[in-house]
Amino acid sequence: MRKKFYYYIFLLFVQLSFSQNVNFIIQVNEKLAEQGRIANLYVKFSTENQSKKYYVNYYPGDLILNEEVWSLINSPSIDKFYLHFDFYTYTKESQKIKSFDMEINKKLLEQPYLIANIYDFRDKKYKRWYQWHTKESYIVEFKHPQSGILVRAN
Repeated sequence: MRKKFYYYIFLLFVQLSFSQNVNFIIQVNEKLAEQGRIANLYVKFSTENQSKKYYVNYYPGDLILNEEVWSLINSPSIDKFYLHFDFYTYTKESQKIKSFDMEINKKLLEQPYLIANIYDFRDKKYKRWYQWHTKESYIVEFKHPQSGILVRAN
């Protein structure tokens, strides 16, 4: 019993010392993106010379970045990066996969919380409301303290 206790304390310490959590929620079409619906989640850094991706973990409410990714985000040469994931939807007997990329900057990660509302235009309601903002097949709205709102058409 005592060994298990020390083992769990050790695992907790390792997790806390080698990763950084960001208070981050992902919603797709106003519904929480649960863990089983998100796959292939990575952070992509693009510089003049190269593009490199690092896989990260996400649990609803926590974006978990390892020490290497966190140091890259905090480096002066990086202003923005992209968070990519594949989102799985299930209708009747079919499965559909949609890939999303979000451009994130350092200022967003400094917020006490960050909610990414993604509106997928495969749903006609969101296409009618928000398509006029972009030529993409989806739009991302970030919510945090003192953030604005995405204006929708009627």
